[in-house]
Amino acid sequence: MMKKRPLQAALMLLALAGCVASEADNSEADNSEVDAADHDPALLEAALEDIRRGWEEGSGEPFFTHFLDWDGARYFEGGGQNLGLQDLVENHVEPEAELGLQLAFSNIQTHFEGNFAWAVVDTDIQLTTADGRDIHNQGHGTYLFRWVDGAWKVVHTQSASSPVRTGAPGAD
Repeated sequence: MMKKRPLQAALMLLALAGCVASEADNSEADNSEVDAADHDPALLEAALEDIRRGWEEGSGEPFFTHFLDWDGARYFEGGGQNLGLQDLVENHVEPEAELGLQLAFSNIQTHFEGNFAWAVVDTDIQLTTADGRDIHNQGHGTYLFRWVDGAWKVVHTQSASSPVRTGAPGAD
């Protein structure tokens, strides 16, 4: 019985070492697909500009181009959420464009780590609701990207904003 334990322990260590080596090989392969040239902020900024225009125009096309539509995707906007890309486009993008949405992104900051990237943006949002109320909010958003099939794809978004205060401090 005593002689079997060292053999079992040695086999377990070899199996674990193989798993660790296999995992290292996989992550290395994932990262090797992304060249240094693909870590170009202009690539993320161009995708964000297409998405921004899609919001204003009520067009799902930039979303279906630049988002990775995956089972379980959730997108958070101002405390609400959309479940999946179709829900985001049909129940958020299209209706807001009908309200004359004007959206601006500024102070865009991009970051890259292998086949993962993210961008943080400041937002300025203006629209008029169906009952005639003018909305002007400012806030921030985060876009998470993954390198898939030779392109950066959005896998998650989160944004929050609050009304722009006008007048003297405390007047609102």
